[in-house]
Parts: sequence; C-alpha cells; structure tokens
Amino acid sequence: MFNKRRNDEREKMASTNDNSQAATEPVPVEAEIAPEFDQGHNGGGLAKPAGNNLKPSIISEGFEFIGEIRSSGYLTIDGTVRGTLSLHSIQIGVTGVLDGNVTCDTMNVKGNFSGSLDCRDLTIGSRAVVDGKVSFKSITIQRGGVVKGELKKKS
Repeated sequence: MFNKRRNDEREKMASTNDNSQAATEPVPVEAEIAPEFDQGHNGGGLAKPAGNNLKPSIISEGFEFIGEIRSSGYLTIDGTVRGTLSLHSIQIGVTGVLDGNVTCDTMNVKGNFSGSLDCRDLTIGSRAVVDGKVSFKSITIQRGGVVKGELKKKS
C-alpha cells in the first residue's frame, strides 16, 4: 500500500542530492523587463502608465468637483465640474455639467458645457447645450443640439 524505502536507499538519495546541489553553480540570468511606467514629469510628481492605457475616470451624478484636472486619459462627467481641465478625452453625460477652461483631443457633449474649449474633435449631442468660446478642428452637431457663443475652426 505504501512505498517503503530502505534506509540505505534514503541515505544514498540524500547524499546524491547534496552533492548535486553543491556542484551546481548559480547561473546568471539576464532578463529584459519592459518599463511599466513613463518616468516623464506629468505635473503630479507621480509616474504615469506609458501610453493611453489609463482606466477612465468618472465624476458621478450628484458629485461636484471644483479645481484642476490633468491627465492623458479619459474622463466621463455625469455630475458637475468647474475649473481647468486638460485631458485626452472628455465625455459629458446627459446629466453632466462642465464649466471652465478645457483643452482636450476629443470631447463628446450630451449635457451642458460652458466656458472656453480648445479641442480637435467635438461632438455635440441632441440634448446638449454648449455655450462659450469653442475652438475645434472637426465638429459634429446632432439635430436638437444647442450652440451659443463663438465657434472657431482651427486649420
């Protein structure tokens, strides 16, 4: 039922293992590890993930944020944000309100925006209200979307 070894065999195996471990020399291993974080300065003093692999940030409905937001990532606003924003992409949800100075690559407005905006691609939804000084490369306005203020197309 159980495998019984004789003491001679156990001692022989133990001495073989001891000798093989003593005779073995450590072998240096070289490994190339891809850097997970960009060591560049992002203004916050912390390293940021390389590329745009950031998880999206969300300002939820009922939440109000006043201040400055900077990121190379994505922000969804369903609550209220007042301040200065510099991001890769912003989406203002139907219940979202953004009031401030904004610089971004892409912006999708389904709620309310007021202030100044400098972006590459701007999409204004059918229930959106955009009021302010807007600079863009391309714009899409869905039927029902309201735009007030100054629109300037960048070349």
